[in-house]
Amino acid sequence: MESLSAAVQRLFSSPAFKFFLICGLILIMTIPLLLVWGLVSEREHRAEEVRRGVANEWGGPQYIDGPLLVVPYTVKRVTGEADKRVEEIVERRAVFQPQTLKISGKAATKVLHRSIYDVAVYTGLLDFAGSFAAPDMSEVAADIQAVRWSDAVLAVAISDVAGLKRTAALTIDGSDNLNFEPSIGVPAMQGNGIHVRLAPAKALFENGGAAATGAGGMRGFDFKFSLALNGSSELTFAPVARQTIVELSSDWRDPSFMGAFLPNDRVLNPAEFAARWNIPHLARSVPQSWSLAEQPLERMRSYAFGVRFFVPVDFYQLVTRAAKYALMFLATAFMAVFLLEIASGRSVHPVQYLFVGLAMTFFYVLLLSFAEQVGFLAAYLVAALATGGLISLYVAKVQQSFGKGLIMAGVLAVLYGLLYMILQLEDYALMAGAIAGFVMLAIVMFATLNVDWSGKSRSAD
Repeated sequence: MESLSAAVQRLFSSPAFKFFLICGLILIMTIPLLLVWGLVSEREHRAEEVRRGVANEWGGPQYIDGPLLVVPYTVKRVTGEADKRVEEIVERRAVFQPQTLKISGKAATKVLHRSIYDVAVYTGLLDFAGSFAAPDMSEVAADIQAVRWSDAVLAVAISDVAGLKRTAALTIDGSDNLNFEPSIGVPAMQGNGIHVRLAPAKALFENGGAAATGAGGMRGFDFKFSLALNGSSELTFAPVARQTIVELSSDWRDPSFMGAFLPNDRVLNPAEFAARWNIPHLARSVPQSWSLAEQPLERMRSYAFGVRFFVPVDFYQLVTRAAKYALMFLATAFMAVFLLEIASGRSVHPVQYLFVGLAMTFFYVLLLSFAEQVGFLAAYLVAALATGGLISLYVAKVQQSFGKGLIMAGVLAVLYGLLYMILQLEDYALMAGAIAGFVMLAIVMFATLNVDWSGKSRSAD
């Protein structure tokens, strides 16, 4: 009968114990893998800081909401009850959107280099043309006491006014030219922008110059103006008109259309792109007029649309996606070494397995560091050749077999090739990874069918 000490010795020398020990080592390897994830996140955060720094100097992502017609008015508000009722006059502002708006623009782009990072920036020349209907104050409120037409402004909200590079003037009905002023022109309103007071255009108001005293109303008018502004990464617009048309062209090769609406028409080629949006007011749940006391100007932001000047080589995302498969490929490499150990009968120490795991983990560090310098593809080749060659040579030395080293090199070549293929299949990456994992598991299962997991035969020998 087998003694206890012999049974314990057989247990510790059995392939099953070695298998579970390897599984434990794989779990331990999650610690350096978490450090790799943190390193990727830190470098990505650093890149974002650089982009923000460039944006602060050149111009940030630009979002344009407008033009909007803002008219101040007063209403009577009653508070309290019975003999404690108090009447007060409260000032509010009505917002009217255009009937038609057409924006024709061209964005000249370039890539700025800051340290090892690239930032896409542009200079946009935008022409605005459209019309406003005569504002009907009854659509905004029913208990209006007075309307201050003389303080009506045409406002354009711009996310980063520091990007404006020249003065702008509003042309009304082809004749009146009024210069825009800083700020959005609405007291106590947050946000950046520019505005122009309409009082000097006396022909807009009933009774001519009576607009200065607040008498009369305002008629509809046509308008046009141009903006020249710098920006980075994104250029988006709000569909403020009853019929909004935006025509935008640029010399950027890789546009990413974004927002609530995609272009109705687009032309893409290696040198430039052109896109056209045609958006009716029925496509957004916003009325043509409202009071700022009820809804802010920013209510249109959820309907913004436009283009992102996409930098196609975002290697941080690729490295992050590659690291998601780290445990699966690490387990496959360990199983390959384990099968070679079983086949040769030459024992591989757990510390040596740990060295193999650290080498495979260091693949991601090499990939990240070289990708920042030479691009993802070249970095992938360097990292794969370096770690694959190191592990193959190490296994050959441990097993004292050149052939075993070649087998390990072939396994790693398949693994790294498979990983690169998965990274290229954005839409089918999960399916490809699942199939690869299933196939690897099947190979290991059938390759170990004849393994004596208990080690009884080895003890008898």
